[in-house]
Amino acid sequence: MTSTIKQSVINTFNRVGIDYKKLDNTQKSVMAFNRFTMIGVPTTPLLAHLVSWIYSTSNDYEYGIQNVNLSDFDRIKYFIADQDSEVYMNCID
Repeated sequence: MTSTIKQSVINTFNRVGIDYKKLDNTQKSVMAFNRFTMIGVPTTPLLAHLVSWIYSTSNDYEYGIQNVNLSDFDRIKYFIADQDSEVYMNCID
């Protein structure tokens, strides 16, 4: 896992209102859970927050609330995959 965040991802976080600076992305100190299987994966606070954000934004889309550009949604998913493939495979994919 890497902790480097590309400028394009930082721009996306800023656009969608994710305060990434307050969330550690270096230590796997929390669990992220798949909302359907409840499989838990150890991860960083930032990635756990992003998994929750993905679920929440997906729920909004299902209800017709499309406040987030699809490209921003996808960029955050790809960031999770780039940072920690286990979190992506178990919680997102």
